[in-house]
Amino acid sequence: MQKLPLASILAVSLVASTQAGLVNFTYTQTDSTAGSGTIAPFTFMGHDFTATPLSATVFNPNPGLTPAGFVGAQNTQAGNSDEPNTLVGLLFNGTVTATSTDGWLIDIPLLFVAKQTQAPTDTNDYNWNVAYGDSPANNDDAVTGAAIRFMFLFGRDTVIDATETPNTFQRYTQLNQSFVSGVQDSFTNTDTTTMAVKDATDSGNPAGTDAAGLPLAFYFGWRDTGSLSSGAILVDDFAVGGLLNTDETTLRQIPEPSSALLVLASSGLLLLRRRRSKSS
Repeated sequence: MQKLPLASILAVSLVASTQAGLVNFTYTQTDSTAGSGTIAPFTFMGHDFTATPLSATVFNPNPGLTPAGFVGAQNTQAGNSDEPNTLVGLLFNGTVTATSTDGWLIDIPLLFVAKQTQAPTDTNDYNWNVAYGDSPANNDDAVTGAAIRFMFLFGRDTVIDATETPNTFQRYTQLNQSFVSGVQDSFTNTDTTTMAVKDATDSGNPAGTDAAGLPLAFYFGWRDTGSLSSGAILVDDFAVGGLLNTDETTLRQIPEPSSALLVLASSGLLLLRRRRSKSS
C-alpha cells in the first residue's frame, strides 16, 4: 500500500468560534508511535491563550500484523458497536491546561461535547480522514469474498451483551470496499463520505446521548460483511479534529512565588555573595 502525503490525509474543516468555551483541536497519527496534535489558540475573558499540545494513545488490536509505518491492523469484524474491541483507535484521556500570554491558566477536559447547531448552516462537530488498505507489499494482499463495510465510531460499547448500549458510543457507517488479490488496495474514509452531520449525539441508533460527555476516543475499521482470507486491513494514517469545551470555572492566574520562596532565594544570594567576598 502506498503511503499518502500528509497534506492529502488531513483535510479537516474547523467549525467553532475561537472564543471559549468551545475550542478547536486537530490530531494526526502517521504510524503506531508518531502522532501529534494541537488545541488552537483562543480568547477568554480578555486573555489570549496560545496553542496547546495534544497527545493520544493508539489502540492497535494486532501489533504483530502491523508493518512499520502503519498505525494499526484489523483482521476481525467489530460488529455494530465494537464490543469485541477489534477496531484501530485513537484514545485521549484526562485534561490539558492552556496558558495565556498574560499569565493565566484554564483547563480543557478531553471529552466529546454535546451537539452544537451552527448557524446559518449546521456543520460537523467532528472531522476525520483515515487512509487505509490491505498491504505494504505486492505479495501480501487481503482477499475478500464480498464488499467489506466500514464504520467510524466515537467511543465504543464496552458492555459485552450483543446489544447497542445507550450512552456509550456514536456510529457512522460508511463505505463498502472490496480488496482485490494481487493489488495493493488503498482507500480513504472521511467525515464527508455520507451526508449526515457528524456530531457526538444524533437521532436514531444508538439510543440516548450517544458519545456526548464521554472521553475522546475515535475508532475506525471493519464493521461487517465480507471476509479476509489472508493479510489484514491496515490503517495508514489517522487524522481527527473537532470541538472541545473549556472548563471556565478553572480560569486562574499562574501563582506568584510565595514569600517563603522569595526569602529563601534572597538568603541563597546573600550566602553566595559572602563566599565570593571571602575568596577574593
